[in-house]
Amino acid sequence: MCAWLPALLVCFASSAMAQGALPDSAQDADPPGRVATLTHQIGSVVFAPAGEEEWIDLPLNRPLTRGDRVWTDDGARAELHMGTATLHLDSRSHLAFYELDDRAAQLSITQGTMNVHVRDLAPRENMEIDTPNVAVRALRPGDYRVDIDPDRQTTHVAVHSGMVQVFGQSGQSVRLGQGEQATFEGRDLARNPARYGSDDFDRWVSDLNRREDQSISAQYIPPETVGSYELDNYGTWSNEPDYGAVWYPNVTDSDWAPYRDGSWSYIAPWGWTWVDAQPWGFAPFHYGRWAIIGTRWAWVPGTLGPRPWYAPALVGFVGSGLDLSVNVGAGGEIGWYPLAPGEWWYPTYRTTNVYVTHVNHDMRFQRRDREHFFLRHRPDAVTVVRVDDFNRGRRVHDRFEHVRADQLAHLAPTTALPRPERPARVGAAREPRLVANPPSATQHLVTPGFDRREVRVERREDRREVRPEVRREGDVRRPFVQAQPQPQVQPQVQPQVQPQVRERMQAERAARESQARQQREVAQQQQARAQREQEAQAERTQRREAGREMRREAPREPREVRRDDDERARRRGD
Repeated sequence: MCAWLPALLVCFASSAMAQGALPDSAQDADPPGRVATLTHQIGSVVFAPAGEEEWIDLPLNRPLTRGDRVWTDDGARAELHMGTATLHLDSRSHLAFYELDDRAAQLSITQGTMNVHVRDLAPRENMEIDTPNVAVRALRPGDYRVDIDPDRQTTHVAVHSGMVQVFGQSGQSVRLGQGEQATFEGRDLARNPARYGSDDFDRWVSDLNRREDQSISAQYIPPETVGSYELDNYGTWSNEPDYGAVWYPNVTDSDWAPYRDGSWSYIAPWGWTWVDAQPWGFAPFHYGRWAIIGTRWAWVPGTLGPRPWYAPALVGFVGSGLDLSVNVGAGGEIGWYPLAPGEWWYPTYRTTNVYVTHVNHDMRFQRRDREHFFLRHRPDAVTVVRVDDFNRGRRVHDRFEHVRADQLAHLAPTTALPRPERPARVGAAREPRLVANPPSATQHLVTPGFDRREVRVERREDRREVRPEVRREGDVRRPFVQAQPQPQVQPQVQPQVQPQVRERMQAERAARESQARQQREVAQQQQARAQREQEAQAERTQRREAGREMRREAPREPREVRRDDDERARRRGD
């Protein structure tokens, strides 16, 4: 890709880091806390993982991160959810993820049509769309459509709501507000007066966005939780005294357990990642915890932060993939179990304590003892497979072994997971059947060059600043092909967000925080009320038991004395 893409459209900041900011080395050690995933598709949708040329079918619930590319075949469409924004791709669209983390989302579309529904935008967060001739940056939450004609080298931008800023090669820019649209030819923001009307793609996008905006799950968990609104049609929400809001999946398989119907895939930079097979199987396996309530499994999201941090799989591993101490099946085995509410999750890859704290946000009981995880001692919660099946990404439900209660004591906790020679893929690696072939990874964009400046992020729970990044050829975080040298241009100081816009965004953020605080207070009140009822019931039971004990201990008169008294009373009556 071209050298100009490493950066765009971010505001200047002071050279000194803010108080509490993370050093560069600490940030580089942490993987991103945000990903995207496929939530809806029509037709054939394929992807090429970072650093690979081969295109394979994109499964539901596979996390997408920097370096991944997506292609929609002729007649196909796709919806990708990435927490604070939702992407919709029309037929024959080529999308690449250059950056995707809690600070920035930098996307590239080289051909086709994409609609971006930006739900939330933190101050100075970089939400950017790069095209072959311009770059589009969202300034406000809203809906934006981008159409690319690679033959004519034109980019059409339509703003259904919100505001964007479009940048060209020479440093100039233009803003488009709600209801405005423009077609840009070349790299100098030459505008064509052509206007596009609404079409079937717009109606399809509107229907999906309406469904997401009316999601029932948004009443219980933050809408920024990736894949959250897919829970609406596959389960029910309930408030439980011990856990607050929980979600019960509609499953009928008696052998079902969390992390049992899906497969493992080795995805950088996290390593082994769970990819569930169910259409609802993203949010419950990368956020929150699982519990057994009565006889049913329930997903317990807990008090998630406004922007929950992604984890590859919230499980504990047992045994060793190469030398397991108990013979559960043929060959070496490895097992795992879901973490229960309050249990601390430990990543198997290098991170900072800040990252671990974010992923384990607001664990109610903060249980950190690795030896006494609750579900590790339940045979119906532990799943064991052969190491070969684990490495090759085969579907677990068809190959897992049942574990007896007497075998659990021999399954020791482990973090020494096997690493395949070649990253495992989800399911069979078959050649996808495509009508239109996607572009090659070596196709680069002909675009102007901008230098990345400091990206400053103000999160609700923590505020940090990031020092300028320098991208070099061969950077594994964003592989690219050396482009032809571009004319050097002076970096432009981008205007700050207007005061009225900042005030509106701050008011919206305060309203969301207030709503989240009210939900926490309601949950706490419900928990306190349930606890009081339990204490009152226990007190009533104790009084009844005490009464029975007193009656049992009371002295009784001999039977002969009672008969004499009865005879005297009868005679007096005569």
